[in-house]
Amino acid sequence: MNQPDARDLLATARDLLLKQLLPALPASLHYEARMITSAMAIATREIELAAACTQAEVAALARVLDLHGQAESSLAEARAQVARNIRAGLYDERGAARERLLDALLTITREQLRISNPKVVAHD
Repeated sequence: MNQPDARDLLATARDLLLKQLLPALPASLHYEARMITSAMAIATREIELAAACTQAEVAALARVLDLHGQAESSLAEARAQVARNIRAGLYDERGAARERLLDALLTITREQLRISNPKVVAHD
C-alpha cells in the first residue's frame, strides 16, 4: 500500500477541518479556522504547481534577457539581471524590450496567482 503524499495529507486534513471541526468550533473561531483551511489549500496548490510556475518564470525571463543577448543559468541570476537592466533604464522607452518585460511580468504574476488566488486568474 502506498503512503499518502503531502498533497493527500493536506487535502485530508483540510477536509476534516472543514467538515468536522469547523462546525464544532464556536462561531468566534470560524474565521481563523477558514484562514487555516485557505493556507492549506495554497500549500496544496504550491506542491502541485510550483515547478510549472518556476519553469514559466525562467522561460519568461529568458525571453526578456534574450533581446539583450543575455542568458543566465539560474532563476535567481535571471531575476538579478532583469533588475539590473531595469535600474539601467533598458525598459524605459516604448518598444520590444519593454513589451517583452511587461509580458514576462504578466506571465509570472498569473502563474503565481494560480497558486495563491486561482479565482483571480479564472476571471481573466
